[in-house]
Amino acid sequence: MPWKPISGQAVLARIDGQVRELLVMAWNSDSGEVKVAWPPQNHATVSRHRPSSVRTTQLAKARYEPLDPEGFNAVTRG
Repeated sequence: MPWKPISGQAVLARIDGQVRELLVMAWNSDSGEVKVAWPPQNHATVSRHRPSSVRTTQLAKARYEPLDPEGFNAVTRG
């Protein structure tokens, strides 16, 4: 199984035309892709969002930059 759960790591990526800080949920050891999550765009639901309503997407390795490169490498390689 190439997907490895990740916690405590964030990346910067351009999503929906904006640069966003996104929480990493999983990392693909084969491709370097990450699964990320962020609150819904509707600001009325942000204050009451639950983890089950968080949107997720996959980002290719070239589309994100870890906020803590050393920590990210330690978590994904170690």
